[in-house]
Amino acid sequence: MSDPFHCLPWQVDWFVPELEHRKYEKAFREDADYSERVRLYFGDMHKHTNLSPCARVHPYNQSPAESYAHARDVAKTDFLALCDHAERLTDTQWRECMTLARETTRPGQFVAWPAVEWATGLYGHRNLYYRDCGAPLLSGRTLPSPARLWRHLRAENIPGLTIPHHAARELPADLTRTDEDLEPAYEIFSGWGNEEYHGAPMQDTDRSFTRNFAVDTLLRGFHLGFVAGGDGHPAPPADSGITGIYASELTLPALWEALRQRRTIATTGARIRLDFHVNGFPIGSILRFNQHQVGQLFPLRIGVAVQGTSPIERCEIVENGVTIHTKTKPRARLDQMAYQWFRHSGPTDGVRRIGSAGNVSRFLYVRVTQRDGHMAWTSPIWLDYQVEEEGEQQP
Repeated sequence: MSDPFHCLPWQVDWFVPELEHRKYEKAFREDADYSERVRLYFGDMHKHTNLSPCARVHPYNQSPAESYAHARDVAKTDFLALCDHAERLTDTQWRECMTLARETTRPGQFVAWPAVEWATGLYGHRNLYYRDCGAPLLSGRTLPSPARLWRHLRAENIPGLTIPHHAARELPADLTRTDEDLEPAYEIFSGWGNEEYHGAPMQDTDRSFTRNFAVDTLLRGFHLGFVAGGDGHPAPPADSGITGIYASELTLPALWEALRQRRTIATTGARIRLDFHVNGFPIGSILRFNQHQVGQLFPLRIGVAVQGTSPIERCEIVENGVTIHTKTKPRARLDQMAYQWFRHSGPTDGVRRIGSAGNVSRFLYVRVTQRDGHMAWTSPIWLDYQVEEEGEQQP
């Protein structure tokens, strides 16, 4: 019987040999030592163009074609999602945008991701990301609640995923509910600042409030990964927030599926490469266990690797919103770090475990801060505990 709580890690494309031997027991691994091969692709998940009235006051918000050209040729990103306001678009403009996205996409080179921003005054703002360029224009005018939007996507068999944004500031997204299958991520950073937790670095403090930050939302038990985007108003594409997606190839279906699985990292704009796994399971994974399985799951074997764009100030492992481990000294170059760390089910006194907390659900993610101030986050990995009542069948 296979081990449900341990697996081989995936193989990412950006490791250098100097890092490789510090993450694993042997300096070089064979293909058989990995579960799959993935590549890390970077892009802006949230850009407005001059089709959005609120963006016309800034010179950076050009036409859709000019925005794609900037992302591809100037910023040198792998993908760009244009998220103009659905309620302000005409059907003709939408059809033209979908045609342009189809014509601009070059598999393996650049993906023009079809997307739109859905909004209402009551439920806030969510971006909608499609898997193909034949998708319909959906807006808050005809589908005035997230629940109705999700029901419509299912009923019409439309491959679409939603992501809430600027949830902890003015015009907040309603996060009293989400959708386990259709809402895979939370926009943790954008041109509006850092929304990891109240008091975080680069937070837009004069327009923010508590209870709707990323950590608040995860503590409600939701499974949301992290993405970042510019939100288009104050900067050109890929300037004030970018998302890294681990996917098998640079195609729209592959990126969409990886987003659905929460295989994402978010950065403040620097292309910080970041990998994180628990017992071999990659970012975005959900491990479910009961009281009979704690001994199989723990201690957690946590692997972290970072390739920064400048010297690394610190790398932190966060559990349920609390930093439980901080590493500040790279063993090799100052912009590289890779290590393993073990987490017991309960607290220790530094030598032995002094209590058990195996009956606690938790989420873990990695936060990286560079000396130049840029930051990056992995999507979490969840350990979801549910007690097995007497008489129930053990899995």
